[in-house]
Amino acid sequence: MNALEQRMAARILLFEDERATGPESLKVRRQPAADKGGRWEVCGICDGIEPSAFRRIKALLDEGRRKEAWDACLEYVWTDTRSVRSWIGSAAYPATEFFLRDHCFNSGGTNTAKVLQRALNDEGASPALAVDGSVGDATRSALRRRLLHGKERDFLTCLRDRRKAFYLACKQFPEFGRGWLRRTDEARDFALTLC
Repeated sequence: MNALEQRMAARILLFEDERATGPESLKVRRQPAADKGGRWEVCGICDGIEPSAFRRIKALLDEGRRKEAWDACLEYVWTDTRSVRSWIGSAAYPATEFFLRDHCFNSGGTNTAKVLQRALNDEGASPALAVDGSVGDATRSALRRRLLHGKERDFLTCLRDRRKAFYLACKQFPEFGRGWLRRTDEARDFALTLC
């Protein structure tokens, strides 16, 4: 990862655990009871969803190898969300890439693809995209055309609004919704610094 990619991955880790500002503050924490990701996590890397990655990072922390654990977290975030780069086709749009990667890490690729497809339809994709959570040629082409059009800041606002609508429809919104909405705004604000 280059320096910008590390900065983007670190910001996603900070969204997952606002106390994790670097290697020294990295900790294993208990998951909220309502979270379906397992019992324990390190910056959103959970024992129930990604047990091998969690065990590896926990072992590094237990051995006092904090910098290696931090680097492993950064690498995990970047690898876990790598599909987003393929959707865009290059590293030329870090703001949009970051915003989509953050949602992908938080809510998965399929949900992120649906948010993206809805936003592209809002932005006039023609023909309109099927909102199926599968990023095929039509979605990739529509995204690349939209990014070439310019006004990326406007597109980020549309993505933010669609992401908020996604969270509002989630069953767990009463438990986690305020944090999700705050994260969405903060992710867009950070993305804007990359335009």
